[in-house]
Formats: sequence, structure tokens, C-alpha cells
Amino acid sequence: MRRIITFIKDKFTDFKADMRRKQIKMKTTIKEDFTPNSQLTAEQRDAKRMRSISKITAGVMAASMMMSCMGVTAFAADGTEGVETFNTVVEFIVDWVARIGLVIGFIGAVQFAMGFKDDSADGKTRGLMCLASGFIVFAVAKAYDMFTV
Repeated sequence: MRRIITFIKDKFTDFKADMRRKQIKMKTTIKEDFTPNSQLTAEQRDAKRMRSISKITAGVMAASMMMSCMGVTAFAADGTEGVETFNTVVEFIVDWVARIGLVIGFIGAVQFAMGFKDDSADGKTRGLMCLASGFIVFAVAKAYDMFTV
């Protein structure tokens, strides 16, 4: 029983000492926050800067979390016009991506041919890589047409 009581007393004294250290640390940080930078050491200025950065970061995070909680779902009255417009824009973008992929493939074919002309292994490799990447971009753009309804 005596061991338990001494254990509890030791824990309480450790807790009390920790609280005193935290209190002293809080007092010094508050004092440093209100002291001009010219009167602080370099370490104190760095600590003050880090505290202010952490406060600003916490404020931004709290504001963004509060804004995300205030989201409101809005429904349009007639959704057919918006969907048609969106599909038109997406089809336009997909069409141009396919064209750009073919242009990249053409440039890769020219590089590959120039690699044969100069007998350059590096030129051939780059040409084939560019050719393949252009055709991959074209294939991805055309895959959109396969998976749309």
C-alpha cells in the first residue's frame, strides 16, 4: 500500500513540475511575442516566426474546414441544357487532344527518320518514344468515344 501511495505522490509531483515548466514556457513565449524583434536573439526570433506561421496555418485550416462544412447543394430546374453544353465542350477538347496526339506522332516519325539518316541510336530511340507517345495520346482521346453513351 505504501508503494502505491509513493508512486502516486511521485506521479503527482512530476505532473506538477511539468505544469510549472509549461507555465514558464507560456509566459516566456507571450513575453517574446510582445517584445520587438530587435531586442530578441536569433533563436528567439526564429521561434517567434515559427509560432506566428503555425498560428496563421491553423487559422487558414480552420477557415477552410468551416467553409467546407457550409456547402449547399443546388439543383438546376432543367438540367438538359447544361449537360448538352458540357458534352459539347468535352467533345471539342477531346477532338483537339486527338489532333495534337497525331501531330506529336508525326513529329516522332520525322525524328525516327532523321535518326536513320544520321545513323544515331539516340535519335532513333527518341523518335520512337515520341511516335509512341503521340499515338498513346490519340488512343486515349479516341477511347472517350468508345465509352460515352
